[in-house]
Amino acid sequence: MKRISFVFAVLGALLVLAGPAAAQENPPPAPSGTDLGEIPRIPDDASLTSHRVVLITDDALNPDVVALDEGQLVAWISYSGAESVVVFARDVARDMRCHSLVNFAFTDDELRSAPIRAGEFASFCELRPGRYNYRVVRPIRVKPDEASRELKGEIVVGDPDA
Repeated sequence: MKRISFVFAVLGALLVLAGPAAAQENPPPAPSGTDLGEIPRIPDDASLTSHRVVLITDDALNPDVVALDEGQLVAWISYSGAESVVVFARDVARDMRCHSLVNFAFTDDELRSAPIRAGEFASFCELRPGRYNYRVVRPIRVKPDEASRELKGEIVVGDPDA
């Protein structure tokens, strides 16, 4: 047992001493005939896709109708005391421009977000021009005197009437 401990101690000391020397070595050269060229630059005028934000409160969506330019995305941020779920009709999926659903999943005939708690958010794929109605539902009442557990909203992308 002492011999195994001694071997590990020696190996550990070698690693500690060899670490700085190994870090100073140059990386191996690229294989011959490989021209990596310069590191690409992101153009100054490049921008990430912009978002419009909808705030979910205890009694409203702000804004309840959100207008998006083509290419913009929508995100919901919850300031509600109860979990909220954003719900679309299943047919909205045919107008989505995304490769995979991140925050949303199909449940029965609906496209539903994961529950959004206070301080959390969900975002949705880019949509083709058009009008999209959605609901924000809650499993519990937010306030004891409030009967409604559902808020209604709309997303308008581009000029849907053109």
